[in-house]
Amino acid sequence: MGNDLYRKLGAAFLITAALIYTIERVGTLIARNYEISALYQAQMYDVQPKTPITGFFDNLFVPILTLIGVILFVYGFPKKTK
Repeated sequence: MGNDLYRKLGAAFLITAALIYTIERVGTLIARNYEISALYQAQMYDVQPKTPITGFFDNLFVPILTLIGVILFVYGFPKKTK
C-alpha cells in the first residue's frame, strides 16, 4: 500500500467522523429548539430544556474514527531519509 492510499484513507475517516458528528449535533439542536418552543408556548420561561446537546465524546465512533484518520493521514506522508 502506498503513501497516497494512507492519506486518502485518513482523509476519508476524518470526513466520516465529521459527518457523523455534524448530523448528530444538528439533530439534537433541532430537538432542543422544538422543546424550547414548546416551553415558550406553554409560557414556562424559567424552565430549562432537558434535551442535552451532544459533545464530541458522546458517540463512541466519532473519537475512534478521528484517531484512526489522524494516524493514517500522518502515516501517509513520506518520511525523511538520509
